[in-house]
This record gives sequence, structure tokens and C-alpha cells, in this order.
Amino acid sequence: MAESARQDPPRRPSSRPGAGERLGTPWTGGRASAIAAERVLQLLSSSRYRKGSLEHMEFTRYRSHLLATLRRCTRAGTPVQLTLMAFPFKVPNPAKVGSRTLPDLAELTAIRWCQALGARIAEIYSPGLRLEIIHDGALIAEVFGVALAEVRAYEKYFGRLIQAAGAAGTIRCHDFDMLQRRTGLDPSPALDHLREEAAHWWRFSRGTPGWRACFSKTLGMLQLREVSPEAAGRLLHAAANGSLPPEYARVEERVHQAMMAYRLKNAVIHCFDPRPAAFPDAIHATTRVQPGRLALWLIRRGSGVLPWHGVGAVDDAGWVRVAFAEQVAGRPDMRAVALPGEDTPFCYAALNGRTDPAALLPA
Repeated sequence: MAESARQDPPRRPSSRPGAGERLGTPWTGGRASAIAAERVLQLLSSSRYRKGSLEHMEFTRYRSHLLATLRRCTRAGTPVQLTLMAFPFKVPNPAKVGSRTLPDLAELTAIRWCQALGARIAEIYSPGLRLEIIHDGALIAEVFGVALAEVRAYEKYFGRLIQAAGAAGTIRCHDFDMLQRRTGLDPSPALDHLREEAAHWWRFSRGTPGWRACFSKTLGMLQLREVSPEAAGRLLHAAANGSLPPEYARVEERVHQAMMAYRLKNAVIHCFDPRPAAFPDAIHATTRVQPGRLALWLIRRGSGVLPWHGVGAVDDAGWVRVAFAEQVAGRPDMRAVALPGEDTPFCYAALNGRTDPAALLPA
């Protein structure tokens, strides 16, 4: 990993209470709240939690804005608030997730990672963290061929995992559409214009590297349960070129349709984003590295596959990672572990691992 991706923001000259001292309540503004905000920002922007480099994030440019947002919380003595649009549904690609449609150990590990981040924040700022997860699955499900009932089942199960992890005090979940309605945002009048913009993008970007990357990402989200895991894996590799083998012309047409439809949905998300109104004192985090945004690791540093794009796998040292199902299912040194009453694996574990996977499962 490049040095620029590892570096942490420089520490400000010390003007704080004794080293290691935990700042307590009440939070009455002034020096104590300023120090708390500085410490929390130092933690959030450290390479342990921050994805990508400080340069790509343009940290120097946006630092004051992030700090001002944090200080609104520390002055009021309320939990630091982050929003994260994530966990829409298990992507319906058998090469990535097998036949599972519900969250598994990948999502549970992400919940525990966020819970641990909250505990770290609470060590330096006692009100701790409130993570507001916004599920956008209902908005984008039809684009990728996912039934709404499947989305709701995923969200419900995700909520159960939050409860099982004891993270309900740190993590709350919301539906994107409901937040839009609650904040009075109606994209309907702008849809024709946004469709025209999507059509313009299609005409003038087709075949470019960015378009090919979009093709590959869209194929990775598309419902492909009608093909075998092996065939789905081959299509994932072929999609990097921006096209599929001739015998999959119908699938390629579906990818094109989904690319256009998602372009429209993504424009709705960004042009009619309810987060600033619903959570005015929050840092709006993301999972994708981009300028001006705090991008977060969801499993641990260096674990790039998002939980809903794969399955939870426990290696022989007891570390949990997110892997594609095609990488672990059927391997002679791995075994599938299912929860009682479920017919799809909750995780995959090394046969000779040092950690009993039962210790990692929800209570």
C-alpha cells in the first residue's frame, strides 16, 4: 500500500488536559468541546478507519468543515453523528454470495467494527458515536432485478444482527425513501430532466474507461441467479472489458438497461439527498474514496470487498474477511457454517483454524 494511503493527519500542538485523560461531561462549549472535536477527527481520519489517502480525500481543504460539524456535537454534548448509505441487499450474483439473500458474518463483522469505532470514540469523548445507516435498497432494487420483499427481509435480518451484537445504542437504521418523504423532498418534477442527463451521459461516454468500469460494476450487482456460480464468475471477469461473450447478449442488454436506470437513481440520490436535512449535525461518510468525503473501512483496514458483495470467511488465524463465494465454497480446506433453521451458509471457516467459528456467530 502506498505511503500516501497510510499517513495520518498531523497532530495539532497539544493544548489539552493530561495525556490519556478522558474528557467528560458536561459539555459546555469552549476549550473542552474544541479539544474533543480535534481528538475525534484525529481518530476518524487515521488510516485505521479512513479508506484512501488524505490527498485523495482533500483533507486539508475540508478539514475545517469536518471539524465544525464535530464541534456542533461536542458543544451540545451529544454523540458524534455519522451517516452511511450502505447495506442495500445481498447482491444477487451467485459467484459473489452463493445462494444467500440475507446478511451473514460479513455484515455482522461490519457491525462489530463500527461498534468498536464507537467504543474508541467514547474513550476520548464520553457521549460516543451514533451511526445512522441509510438503506437505499428499496430505491435501487428494481434496477438490478431484486424483489422488494427480499430487500425488506435483508433489512429486518440486519436489524436483528445489530441487536444480537449489542450495537443498538450505537447504530440506527433508516430507509432512504422514508427519509426523503420526511424531509419533504420530491424528485418527481425533476425526473424528465435527470433522464435527459442520463441519456446524454450514455451517448457521449460509451466505450470510455469510465463507462467500462460502470459496466463491470453494474454486472456485479445484477441478478444472475439463473446462471451457475461458475458462469457468473466468468462473466464478472469478462465484464472488465465493457462487454460479454456473444452467447450472453441478453445479459449484456440487461446490463445496459441497468446502467441507464442506475444513473437516474444515483442522480436522484445526489440531487435529492435527505441526509443534510435529516441529520444536520452529521458527517456524511461513504464507502467509496472521493474528494471531500470521509470514506470508511467497514471490516478492517485493507478489506476492500463490501459486506453485501460477498460472504464472511474465517481464515485459519481467526480473522474474518469478506470473500467472493466462488473463492471459498467447495474448497477442501474450508467448510460452510449455517445457523440453526437456515439453509444457506452464514459463513465459511478454515477446517484447521485456531478459532471456533461458533464464537463469532450471533447469540
